[in-house]
Amino acid sequence: MEITEAIDKVLNAKKELEAAWDGNPLPSFILNNDLKILRCNASATELFQTSFFQLIGKDFVNLFWKEEIQEEIRSSWIRRAGKSSFPVILSRLNGSFQILSQSISNDQRVLYIVNLDSIRVPENREEEVRLKLALESGQSGVWDFSLRLGKAYFSPEYVRMLGFEVEHFPQNFSHWETLVHWEDREQIRTLFENYLNGHIDSHDTEIRMFTRSGKSIWVWSRGKVVERDENDLPIRVVGTHIDITERKKTEIRTAAVIDIGQKSSLLEKEISIFNLALSYSLQLTESNWGKIRLIRDEVIEKEFGLYKIRNQSSSEYLPIEPTTVFPRILREMSLKFFLRENEYFELLLYNKRTEFEEIDYKEVELLGTELVQILIRKRTEDLLLTSEWNLQSIVECSPNGILILVNGQIQFFNRSSEILLLQNKNQMKNKKVSEVFGFLNGDDPFEFIQNLSNNGFAPDQNVIEKNIILSNGQKKWVSFWAIEIIYNGEVSLLVYLNDLSRAKDTETQLLQSEKLASIGQLAAGVAHEINNPMAFISSNLETMKRYHKILSHYFEKAKIELSRYSADPNVLEMINEWEKADISNILSDTSEMLDESIDGASRVVSIVSNIKSFAHVNKEENFTRCNLNEIVTSAINISQHNIKYYSIVEFNVANELLEISCHPQELGQVIINLIVNAGHAIEEKKEHGLFPDSQGEMPGKIEINTKLCILENNKQYAEIKIKDNGIGIPEELQSRIFDPFFSTKEIGEGTGLGLSISMDIIRKHKGKIELESVRCAGTTFSIYLPTHQED
Repeated sequence: MEITEAIDKVLNAKKELEAAWDGNPLPSFILNNDLKILRCNASATELFQTSFFQLIGKDFVNLFWKEEIQEEIRSSWIRRAGKSSFPVILSRLNGSFQILSQSISNDQRVLYIVNLDSIRVPENREEEVRLKLALESGQSGVWDFSLRLGKAYFSPEYVRMLGFEVEHFPQNFSHWETLVHWEDREQIRTLFENYLNGHIDSHDTEIRMFTRSGKSIWVWSRGKVVERDENDLPIRVVGTHIDITERKKTEIRTAAVIDIGQKSSLLEKEISIFNLALSYSLQLTESNWGKIRLIRDEVIEKEFGLYKIRNQSSSEYLPIEPTTVFPRILREMSLKFFLRENEYFELLLYNKRTEFEEIDYKEVELLGTELVQILIRKRTEDLLLTSEWNLQSIVECSPNGILILVNGQIQFFNRSSEILLLQNKNQMKNKKVSEVFGFLNGDDPFEFIQNLSNNGFAPDQNVIEKNIILSNGQKKWVSFWAIEIIYNGEVSLLVYLNDLSRAKDTETQLLQSEKLASIGQLAAGVAHEINNPMAFISSNLETMKRYHKILSHYFEKAKIELSRYSADPNVLEMINEWEKADISNILSDTSEMLDESIDGASRVVSIVSNIKSFAHVNKEENFTRCNLNEIVTSAINISQHNIKYYSIVEFNVANELLEISCHPQELGQVIINLIVNAGHAIEEKKEHGLFPDSQGEMPGKIEINTKLCILENNKQYAEIKIKDNGIGIPEELQSRIFDPFFSTKEIGEGTGLGLSISMDIIRKHKGKIELESVRCAGTTFSIYLPTHQED
């Protein structure tokens, strides 16, 4: 019995709740997570003028809001959880509404719609005062808020400014708040909180309001506290609103032009400038998305766009991607702006909440016109900057030094001039040219350049070569060319400097090489001429030695026979003359002299042969395969006469050393040069008395070794190591010994070209020379030559 009563009570409660639900004057709905209508009450069917069955299953967003904001509402509503309340604009129904929503389960929510037009503030005796204030304000819209009661008064001018009819505009704060632009709503709530808390007595600000049609306008809002309670806290605020939309859009457009101009001056790319202009166009017209197409010869070259998304309290513009999906186009604005005769850009704006107005076209056209001028100016500036950069690059990359002089002071210089004149960066700026370099004859450099600039403008007519001395004392050969120009509004001198030092060195090397070649040819010719007489001299000496041997043998036998007849006075006289003339010793000495002459003649023949081999001109440019040991042996033989008095040579041959590709005469020249230098170092050390006494008359030792080795690049090289125990090379001079014309010998004892030429020869053979030297201990030169040369 108790269970039956409980069931009856539950059923009765259910009927009461259903009756309350159906009798609720507020249109009520239950929605699922997809915002589809699961249930609604009778007030809801009255609101939409349809039946219950036609509403069930409908998408509430599509049913209630206008199409242009459905996606915006859907995305923002799905994010809401728990209780929420928000005003409604651009609904499909007439009137102003507030929506109250609350989740009742994980997949359902209950929704109430409040028609704010039905809420009216009763008129009172203060209305006349407010009307008078409205009249005194002229075109201003007057409002009067009761802060604690939420009551409000809005003057007829104010109501008409928002597009409403005076008799249908709800006189309450809740309705008014729904018309404040959602980006400014938080600002307004904070403003009135400050009024309520007594933090401010007045305000003066700019906000946006929605009109009845959904259009937004800018208003200038001013207000002041006119009534306080017993605690001196504000309870009533009165103020005015003035429509400043046109002025505000002009300000936004002006700010856009300034911003775009600044971006263009910062060398921003055109696409960045276009996107900035597009974002301002969207802001001016309150469109949801837009595009810019850059068209040349009626062909779209570029197309890019932005779309607006709504955050909590602001809008953000994001670039349109290929995957971006947009609702269908409802409203469109299209404008063309010509940059050149065959080039223009098309500005397309889409889906404003309301129809595009004349002021929208006007502001966007003005902005587009300014953008055209900015882009044309930017392109011109970019061309000038590019030309200037190209010119500067040409000047900076020029191998010639370039100076610009004003009254003898250097106002401009390029990198090549810094390198040529050995000056650090910016070290020459505003310096007198005479402080940077001078002439050996004492001439003033500026006077010389002035006179040079007056000789003519053709470079081949007034180029003069001079030997200059730099500020650090180094000397260089430089060619000068100068003309008069205007630089920064002043008469200036443009000077071209060309470093001729290397060319002069090369010229001297060529002369020296030609001289050496001539000497070599002369030596080869002399050797050839010597070779002929040496042939019969050697032959005659051999014959004389043979004759001498016969005569000596005959004379010795004759002496023995004469001794047997010594009693004969005549024979005795002959024997005495033999002894007196010491004929036996003469015969013996003559034999030794002939042996020495024959040996000397052989050595002359050998030397002539080596000279001919060394001095032979190599007419083939290609390398030939030669035995390196034979080249070294020939070089030792040729240089022997320069070192034989103080040094001995030890040559350790690598038997496995294969033939290498080379110019044998050139390699022989290198090895001779190193051996002779080693001999001079040993001689100098002996002259300074630096050898120990125990080393005797020939203290010098030159070790020459050849072998095969593998270097770090895993290639096979032939190594020639020439080591001496001479005076050595000071450490501070070791980096300069291969420089042309550098020599440690006295003037007249060397040209300073030997090691420089040797280095060039080894480099030509794709090899390298390494140096190790210790002062007073000796020097080692290591030559590495690849055993196989690439073609």
